[in-house]
Amino acid sequence: MQVRVFESEDMDSALRMIKEALGPDALILSSRTVRKGGMGLFGKPMLEVTAAVDANTDDAAMPEADQPRLDVRSDDGDLNYQDLWASREAEKPRSVAPRRFEEALPNPYRHVTATPQVEMSPRSLDGLRDEVGELKNLVSSLVRDLPEQLDKINRQKPQPVIAPAVQRFSTISTADQQIHDGLTRLGIEAEAASTIAHYASSQLTTKQIADPAVLNAFFAKTIAELVQTTGSILPQPGESKRIALIGPTGVGKTTTIAKLAASHLLAGGKRVALVTIDTYRIAAVEQLKVYGEIMNLPVEVVMNADQLRDVLERHSDKDLVLIDTAGRSPKDSVSLQELEEFLHVDSNIEAHLVMSATTRERDLYEIYGRFSALSPQSMLLTKLDECNSLGVLLNIHLRNNCPISYLANGQRVPEDLVQATAELVSSMILESSEG
Repeated sequence: MQVRVFESEDMDSALRMIKEALGPDALILSSRTVRKGGMGLFGKPMLEVTAAVDANTDDAAMPEADQPRLDVRSDDGDLNYQDLWASREAEKPRSVAPRRFEEALPNPYRHVTATPQVEMSPRSLDGLRDEVGELKNLVSSLVRDLPEQLDKINRQKPQPVIAPAVQRFSTISTADQQIHDGLTRLGIEAEAASTIAHYASSQLTTKQIADPAVLNAFFAKTIAELVQTTGSILPQPGESKRIALIGPTGVGKTTTIAKLAASHLLAGGKRVALVTIDTYRIAAVEQLKVYGEIMNLPVEVVMNADQLRDVLERHSDKDLVLIDTAGRSPKDSVSLQELEEFLHVDSNIEAHLVMSATTRERDLYEIYGRFSALSPQSMLLTKLDECNSLGVLLNIHLRNNCPISYLANGQRVPEDLVQATAELVSSMILESSEG
């Protein structure tokens, strides 16, 4: 028997190679998948097929006339290898018959799992052990080099860029740091405090910085230059104004309406009307009516935008119409849209935003951001008497670039409402301190 081993990428190629080399009578003894390329399990998979052909010397030595003649041709005259194999099998019985060549051909009706298991030879076991050894060595090498590779990757990562503000802070001088800390104690946010401190160190000598009076005067002037105010929002002689106070609930809009009305009357104004569209709180309506009775002013209660238009036409002869609005949550977009519909009935209505200085700064920024859709012309800051530090006056102004018109520091009408000036705001900030 002649035995040969064939290597191919697939079984079809292997069968063609066997048939060409050993003929159609070749027998498939075994098949297995091996990997080539010197990389063990990472090598290219190849199919290794062992085949044999029975070289019968007895039949070869027998004269052709004496050999049994078999009818092994098909109807078309070609040799019928299947019949030839069957006849030979009948003449030469074997204890274990190898598979016929045709049985190794692809058969869509025979599942691949039906292939008999071939016992692995010692040579195959040795090859598998070699491959496993190569894999172990490869994994060990990777694990050994892993720390070095990670360190190399980390060194190749771009270094984070330090923000300019952080760079300034890291190189800030001792004098700058002392000035910065003093300003933050007044409630001025860190970025503005750093800017002012750096400006002070560039303008003043070390001796001047060490003098509290000189430094305080410098701060008063610098902060005043940063603050913008509107002056009085009340009408001047010969003018007429429609002013609406907007803002969240609980900031003192109704009381501020009364203070503005009283201030206008004390300044010589006579024709004033009060309007409320705050129908959500009965107490607000009653409070405004009480103020109207005390000052002998008409008070109108409006339920919708059409009624507001009619009221404004009815009081078109008034120098000043003050409109009290309902407190709106800055997160309630529906209510803000409803308020916008009220204010759009007359293009002459001025909106001014009222906020409490006791509100957390983060919330103040959000409030302004929401109400900015109504285009407020100024900010009125209330409840200053309840704050220990008033740096918020500068912070909110710098953040939103909206001027300040009035400051309220109590409930008295009209005494506790003052017109804002840059010098007043600056002095109030510097005179405050965190408790």
